[in-house]
Amino acid sequence: MDDTLYARQKKEQNRIKKLYKNLPKDKLEIAKKLMERAAYMLVSLEDMEEKIIRHKIHATIVCSPHNPCGRVWERWELEQAMELFRKHDVMVVSDEIWSDLTLPGYQHIPTQSVSPDAKNRTIALYAPSKTFNLAGLVGSYHIVYNKMLRERLEKESSLSHYDEMNVLSMHVLTGAYTAEGRQWLCELREVIASNVDYVCDFFARELPGVTCAKPQGTYMLFVDCAGYAQAHGVSIADILKRGWDVGIGWQDGRPFHGPCHIRLNLALPHTLVEEACKRMKQYVFCD
Repeated sequence: MDDTLYARQKKEQNRIKKLYKNLPKDKLEIAKKLMERAAYMLVSLEDMEEKIIRHKIHATIVCSPHNPCGRVWERWELEQAMELFRKHDVMVVSDEIWSDLTLPGYQHIPTQSVSPDAKNRTIALYAPSKTFNLAGLVGSYHIVYNKMLRERLEKESSLSHYDEMNVLSMHVLTGAYTAEGRQWLCELREVIASNVDYVCDFFARELPGVTCAKPQGTYMLFVDCAGYAQAHGVSIADILKRGWDVGIGWQDGRPFHGPCHIRLNLALPHTLVEEACKRMKQYVFCD
């Protein structure tokens, strides 16, 4: 994160603190929620526009909920971004594969829904694979209202036979979006929310120098280990290896532009989350 963006975050957090410092106790949860939102990376429209012009950008990817930070973009944010794309005639591919997995208090807003122009310039991509643990089965689909875009997409797709849908994945795709599937999703979101709360609280309480912004969606945590690494003279590679050596399966965050980050999957039983945290404290983030 650059210094300018960090300064914007701190300014927003301080503004909210002043605004809510005299709130009665029954309103403090509102302030807490806003503080959590302010901790997220903010979108700089000025920076985005400068890059669109300088690099002559005519196509972009929007990811909501965002992978890996778990940000669920709000309607006003999408409206402003899409207006910028309209201004510079930028076509949009909207990756919404995590759209089912928003955490309590947050709602996914389809990019195509924010304006008639957004509907016309966006290719939206979805799949049940994240929600129903079906990765590799090839059951994704797209929604495209613009006839020209749809025909272009179908033409390009027809040139390759890689990862075509099969009969099994077609039945799974339709079966996922049933009443039974909705029940599964409701229960899954409760489990993920519980795991997220537990791990974020554990990091804050037990692991100095290890931080993460609480996600608003997905089941991923983007864990910043920079404080611990600097204090103990270790690298992110050292930390990753320590975890794998004791059976903690996690992912290097550097390919996701986190210089000292780990991408952590919390879509698992709570007992395993507890065990992983114990091992982190005992074997990974130790003195």
